[in-house]
Amino acid sequence: MPRIQAPAGAPPVLVVDDDPDARWLLETLLTEAGYVVSEASNADDALRRLADRPDIQAMLTDIQMPGTMDGFELAMRVNRQSPEIAVLLTSGREHPDANALPAGMKFLLKPWAPAEMLDQLELLLNGKQGAA
Repeated sequence: MPRIQAPAGAPPVLVVDDDPDARWLLETLLTEAGYVVSEASNADDALRRLADRPDIQAMLTDIQMPGTMDGFELAMRVNRQSPEIAVLLTSGREHPDANALPAGMKFLLKPWAPAEMLDQLELLLNGKQGAA
């Protein structure tokens, strides 16, 4: 199988998931594809990371997480505060209505194939760069 590569100069991506194995898998896939990855274990941690890393241009988040807000609420907040950040939501249980997602945000049902996740992320990033 050919190795999937991020576009040249791939922007930093924030991975948000309460499952350390899922974070590790996403970090590994994205790093091997050429992305620079930051990680967060919940929404509050993600908001701190975004404040510390204003260069982050994409966020991949699970929906079901413990804490003050779930991944969907996090995604909507990030979209309101920083609409330039592309957001890819993923879950095997929660299925948000596609019409409820603003531009620059997509949902990907688990289990997904690595190539599918990377393709969706690249499409989102290209859409955000085209809108800028």
